Amino acid sequence: MKKKILLMLCSFVVIYLVNFTIPRLMPGDPFDYQSAAAGEESSTEMTEELKEYLRSYYGLDKPFFAQLWENVKSNLRGDLGYSIHYKQAVSSLLLERLPWTAFIMVSALVLSLILGIALALLGLRRKKLEGSLYALLSLLGELPHFLLGILLLFLVAARVDWIPLSGAATAFGVYYSEWDWIKDVLLHAMLPIAALSLATIPGFYFTARASFLGILERPYVLAARAKGLKEGRIRRHYIFRNALPPIVARFFLSVGSAIGGTMLVENVFAYPGLGTVMREAVKYRDYPLIQGVFLLSTVLVLLSLFAADMINALSDGKRGGSL
Repeated sequence: MKKKILLMLCSFVVIYLVNFTIPRLMPGDPFDYQSAAAGEESSTEMTEELKEYLRSYYGLDKPFFAQLWENVKSNLRGDLGYSIHYKQAVSSLLLERLPWTAFIMVSALVLSLILGIALALLGLRRKKLEGSLYALLSLLGELPHFLLGILLLFLVAARVDWIPLSGAATAFGVYYSEWDWIKDVLLHAMLPIAALSLATIPGFYFTARASFLGILERPYVLAARAKGLKEGRIRRHYIFRNALPPIVARFFLSVGSAIGGTMLVENVFAYPGLGTVMREAVKYRDYPLIQGVFLLSTVLVLLSLFAADMINALSDGKRGGSL
């Protein structure tokens, strides 16, 4: 366990350094990409004197390692910096947008988990259907998140009037109760969640299928059937319960790809989460905001990988103890 923690810390340090370096390798700097309002380019250009003043104000005129050291000290104090483009603290901006991203990402992961397990169980019970499921989900697993989002946008949202094309809620909408607002939010989140779920279901299906097939060959399942136990009880208490740890570990392992997929899907549907913020940050070379989004994503991914390792370790320990 100590080695895993040390490896995670080393990975974090490497990612942190890469995260700090890459934005500064992009052509231009934040003051070459000015905007009068969020997402709109200004028609006026800054003078070189004003640019130099702002670079000095934000510390971007310092040498690379001096900037890195200042950034490390600020992050250790919990200060993620100040967004040059949005003109507000990065931490407050992330807290404002994170719930939208977390909502569609977690919803999609939970829905994919349930459907993946259900389809795997269905395939085991109906062998004729398993071949079709396997082929269909193999094809679906090769399609990227954003492409599925675009297909849903054109094939579903553009053809059905009651499904919104973009956003997280109706602009200037009037709500007479909290339930009206919740229904509107769920309606806007339906297609982003569907796109993410369709891309994630195959991974859970194949993990669940492999886990179930492995458990079916265990001696205690054969012994339970020999005792004449009901098939429903065997599935619940012997197959499903013992096959669950690898599936749960897969849930946490999927967080990394889900974060990246969510950011792409958010841009397809103009959903106001971290993905749209990240697009604006890259567009306007907003170094502090780029670093903040990547830092938050890195922490979430590493924590999910650690949780997956813990689940796998506990599962292996239980198997070892039962032998």
